[in-house]
Amino acid sequence: MIIKNLIKINNCPICKSNKTIFKGLIRSKNKKIDNNFSLKLCKNCNHRFLSKFPKIKYLNSLYKKNSSYVFGHDASEESQKKDFKKNGFKDVVSLNKHWIFKYIDFNNAKKYLEIGPGLCRMYKTFYEKGWECNGIDLQPFIKAPGIVKSLKYIKKNTKNIAVAFDVIEHTTDPIELLNNINNKMKVDGLLFLTFPNADSYKSRLLNSSWSMVVPLAHINFFSKKSCELALNKSNFELIHISSFSLVEPKRLIKNFIKLPAKLLLDIIKLDINSIFTRISEFSMNILDLMHGDQMKVVAIKKRKLNHKLSY
Repeated sequence: MIIKNLIKINNCPICKSNKTIFKGLIRSKNKKIDNNFSLKLCKNCNHRFLSKFPKIKYLNSLYKKNSSYVFGHDASEESQKKDFKKNGFKDVVSLNKHWIFKYIDFNNAKKYLEIGPGLCRMYKTFYEKGWECNGIDLQPFIKAPGIVKSLKYIKKNTKNIAVAFDVIEHTTDPIELLNNINNKMKVDGLLFLTFPNADSYKSRLLNSSWSMVVPLAHINFFSKKSCELALNKSNFELIHISSFSLVEPKRLIKNFIKLPAKLLLDIIKLDINSIFTRISEFSMNILDLMHGDQMKVVAIKKRKLNHKLSY
């Protein structure tokens, strides 16, 4: 079933270049797709992407039915979903701190759009501040005031703020998505994005073994170059882009203190695999703090179409 719903991708989805490099077969815990995809790198804009994309209708159906192809289904994730289904939007705890808040005047309530609000913490934050809120989410249990299933229900040129956290890497056509978001925003409206950072040390060292490479959940992997190009093609101007890490420094320091004792125990047990794994994981976390494998972006809707940027 899944094979019939895949399309082979030869050209870069962002710059359309056919100059690509094979970066390795992708291993998966799901046997049906294990070694069925490879990771490709565009030599022109450094964008990374899967060798095969799912058809859009099929991909949407996977999200609607909470498929293991697109969701990890780990214990924490499932517990949070269970709580949301049980208690609903009213019990969602809004965010007190977030990096986007320094760009926004909350006291001047306007119109907010969020693509993929998920468990609605950011959405609830704007809602409680009196903003007129709309969200787009395919999961049927995500219900809150203003949330609909498609952007077609949102009026054009009305939104002052749009947020899409950990969304753009999930779509087969990122530029189309960005164009559709742009269409709903007012001129000078701000767009906020986060996604896996294809320029990170972990991405470049691990290639297809990078933990962010997860078919069919993650399909596209943006570099700084491909992100800027995609934004320009969809009538946005890049204001800010930077990497960040999900590694907690305090936790890493605690692990470092415990590491010698754990390695000594592994040596006594002659557990070579465990020694290698511990050292490798710790090293990767250090590299991640140096150049995080996540990216955050702020862009603004331009007044006129302008696609001069090219590579």
